[in-house]
Amino acid sequence: MIHLIPDLLSAEQVTLLRELAANKEFVDGRATNAQSRVKHNQQIDQQDKEVEAAGDVVVRALFGHPLVQRTAFPRTIPAPTIARYVPGMHYGPHLDEAVLQTRPQPMRSDMSCSVFLNEPEEYEGGELEIWLGSERPRIKGRAGSAVIYPTGVIHQVLPVTAGQRLVAVTWMQSRIPSAQHRHILFHHLELMHRLGPKCDEGDKLLLESVRTNLMRLWVDP
Repeated sequence: MIHLIPDLLSAEQVTLLRELAANKEFVDGRATNAQSRVKHNQQIDQQDKEVEAAGDVVVRALFGHPLVQRTAFPRTIPAPTIARYVPGMHYGPHLDEAVLQTRPQPMRSDMSCSVFLNEPEEYEGGELEIWLGSERPRIKGRAGSAVIYPTGVIHQVLPVTAGQRLVAVTWMQSRIPSAQHRHILFHHLELMHRLGPKCDEGDKLLLESVRTNLMRLWVDP
């Protein structure tokens, strides 16, 4: 299930990240995936302290966004990688690693997240294509928006033919490991939200009981 978040970052936060990117050196994206034959992009060194601090802006925004909480149930979100695609660059069809070697300890990757840092009119091509069975939606979000999708699906970034694509990419370990269970809980929370004004206190209590006990069955605290 793909979730689009139109308002993850404010204009000020986007400006902060873009200014950082404009003043940092980018290296070959294969620095963090030397074996890849399909990764053709550039990224900023994640060990840079300024980059780490700026990445916290993205992490805090994700943890604090209600739609992220209802869809991903995040437990761990590592600092993002700021990546750049200029003409000729792309990231061919691939799967993200199931276990990421993050610090202080490795994490299971359940959800992938791309945060767009420039407007779609600023570059041509560069769509994120996600393979969902026979469907292959292509996503090109506005600056400050994000897309979250299951890490286990094949995806790619199509070639950029003009301009520059700038994104912050990260992953999430969910408190609900099963994508199917996350989907059920998301729909239940949406139902609670829609029915809320129409329900009496008894109905609300029953709905909350279902949610709480599903969490008890499925949560990995």
